[in-house]
Amino acid sequence: IEPGEIEAALVECDGVRESVVIVREDPRGEKLLVAYVVGDSAEPPRAGVLRAALRERLPDYMVPSAYVMLDELPLTPNGKVDRRALPTPEHTGEQTGDGSRAPRTPTEEMLAEIFADVLHVASVGVGENFFELGGHSLLATRVVSRVRTAFGVEVALRTLFERPTVAGLSEE
Repeated sequence: IEPGEIEAALVECDGVRESVVIVREDPRGEKLLVAYVVGDSAEPPRAGVLRAALRERLPDYMVPSAYVMLDELPLTPNGKVDRRALPTPEHTGEQTGDGSRAPRTPTEEMLAEIFADVLHVASVGVGENFFELGGHSLLATRVVSRVRTAFGVEVALRTLFERPTVAGLSEE
């Protein structure tokens, strides 16, 4: 993965003035891409908007899992970005509109449990986006494998990228 390519794609997005992308280890020991973004106005772009724009320009494995909006990038005394001073993301995702809705069917219950287990979170609402909760392509393969085992059906990895919620995947 070339962070510079991701940074270049980010600064082409509306509302982005500067960006830095680094690989960080999350509390579970998983490596994830984190994008640090400085907006060009008082209202910074939302992570979901940036994620969608990057998915149109980059392969899925190059789309960051977490986005941190900053007023400015930290600099070293000689004017370079101080990557060690970049903050750790507090939360890798954002709620979708119906994210906290509880599962309504046994299929949704099982999928919500799989999502929560793979993401190492307490629970997942049926409308929460897997990737906005910190999921990435490696974790997506784990979900697909767990779905195959639990339901005895083959689900293409691409399907999870196209339908990244419990509700969406349960319709498949």
